[in-house]
Amino acid sequence: PRLLSASTSRMNGQWFGNLKRGDFGLPSDARLYVCMQKPLKFHPDFDKFLCGIMKKDREGRLAIHKEDNAESNQIVFRKRLKRAGCDLSRVTFLDMQEHHRLLALYRDATVVLDSYPAGGDTTTREVIEMGKPLVTLPARLLGGRWTLGYLSNIGLKESTKEAMIATDTEDYVDKAVRLANDDALRKSVEDDLKACAPNLFYRDEAVAAWQKMFLEISPYQQCQRRRMRKEEL
Repeated sequence: PRLLSASTSRMNGQWFGNLKRGDFGLPSDARLYVCMQKPLKFHPDFDKFLCGIMKKDREGRLAIHKEDNAESNQIVFRKRLKRAGCDLSRVTFLDMQEHHRLLALYRDATVVLDSYPAGGDTTTREVIEMGKPLVTLPARLLGGRWTLGYLSNIGLKESTKEAMIATDTEDYVDKAVRLANDDALRKSVEDDLKACAPNLFYRDEAVAAWQKMFLEISPYQQCQRRRMRKEEL
């Protein structure tokens, strides 16, 4: 777990119960979509996800991680988003945040967006702990399937998973906008996430599965199997 209490970060021990959207320069009354994955995960294919949401929700606001390696990279990123149809006046680029501030940002988000094709892992666990809706499109490779794995294994209702796990880009946009605009659906999803979040931690199944896999592929086990087969012959 990354929380010591409902509003205290385990990582730095800081309380964030006093932080509001205004502390991030964000409007208090807007539907806020947040994606604070590192910019290296913002593949050009993901531009149409972000801008599709902005086009469909004309009053929505987007908060995303600012490119922190070079200003020239940030300029390129802004141009990409503009080409994809984003209204940049409704996009806020945020610097890297201290952990407690990041958790406050997730808490105050209307919907959190998983990046594509490289998705979240630690971020996803934190968002689940905060009980916030997280929309994801599972990719082909492991790095884009962590969120699917977590959402599929903590006991969520099928309707909750259906509300967050997309099947394609259009469905991703539709699910994000629907969650942001449908208060009853969003509350249902949040309640289910909060109830199931404890199931994410202190589980032995993953340990046993990793142990089994490592034993199966270890040189020692391979040699043992070959020796046994030779003895049987």
